[in-house]
Amino acid sequence: MSKDMILYGHSRSSCTWRVKIALAIKGIQYEDVAVTDESWTGHCFQQNCPAFLKASPLQQVPALAHGEWCFTQSIAIMEYLDEIQPDPPLMPVGPVLRAKTRALAETIVSAVQPFQAHNEPLVSRVGGEEKFKEWAEFWIHKGFAAIEVMLKDTHGNCCIADDVTVADLCLVPQYNNAVNRYNIDVNQYPTMSKIAEHCLKLEPFSSTRPPVA
Repeated sequence: MSKDMILYGHSRSSCTWRVKIALAIKGIQYEDVAVTDESWTGHCFQQNCPAFLKASPLQQVPALAHGEWCFTQSIAIMEYLDEIQPDPPLMPVGPVLRAKTRALAETIVSAVQPFQAHNEPLVSRVGGEEKFKEWAEFWIHKGFAAIEVMLKDTHGNCCIADDVTVADLCLVPQYNNAVNRYNIDVNQYPTMSKIAEHCLKLEPFSSTRPPVA
């Protein structure tokens, strides 16, 4: 596939990392555009970048431009990539495992990631840095405990048997954030930890791993 995709992202965005892993798995070339502001807030402001504003009206990353089309939200972007280039697939075969994959992914992106995303409006809303840390740790543990239970029925080396799926692409960045940003003791989540550490050794994960994740 020709290099006609542009990915707008940020090095501290776990959502961006998900999409970069998907692109690496698919072997799709793209132009990597770092969207930055003076201090990372979770919303990226580039008022002088019309292309980014067109791609992401909310000024959030990631955003993917492909030809005349622009896409936002990491799950939607990964599904798009899987549909335009089905091999290797990011979803398992069969309705049960596909539903299980979506449930794991949605638990991570809806019940964990938003509550641990360090951004100034949220920090201010919960009462400052110390309160935010408590808030983030509570939701990380709550989400990881649920994920640990959900994985019991499906896991092998990965979330769904031994093949990498969208669930793994969502899990690994949040696991990495929990360990490296919040010093979460993940030993109490042995299944999840084993899967994440396995995936981190795989080339699409290791080659796209940001210096600050």
